[in-house]
Amino acid sequence: MVTEEIGVSRALPAGQSGVPPALPAPAQRALTFGLLLSALRCTVQYIVLPFVLPWIGVAASIPAWLTLALGALAIVFLVRNVRRLWKVRHARRWSYLLVAGVVSASLLLFVFVDLRTLLHL
Repeated sequence: MVTEEIGVSRALPAGQSGVPPALPAPAQRALTFGLLLSALRCTVQYIVLPFVLPWIGVAASIPAWLTLALGALAIVFLVRNVRRLWKVRHARRWSYLLVAGVVSASLLLFVFVDLRTLLHL
């Protein structure tokens, strides 16, 4: 089989395709769920709580315990997804690890800020 990448052709060994293998169904569901949960958390934390609720007069500020809980839940699912991708030895696991590391560092910073707010330090 021959693949073409930016005008360059190369032969692949017999039995191999140029497409990375798909994730097993349970891993795909877990990854999809984690991404959807992260999207929901970001939407709630950065759009609904600070803008929509105050705009309609329901809330004036974001409670620190709520953002702390959302951040902790997001970190748990990031770790779970990284472990699952490593377990199935997915081809893009290093890329996901890099993204998950940056997002986790940001979330840990937010968790630290929320804990300081809750403990009045």
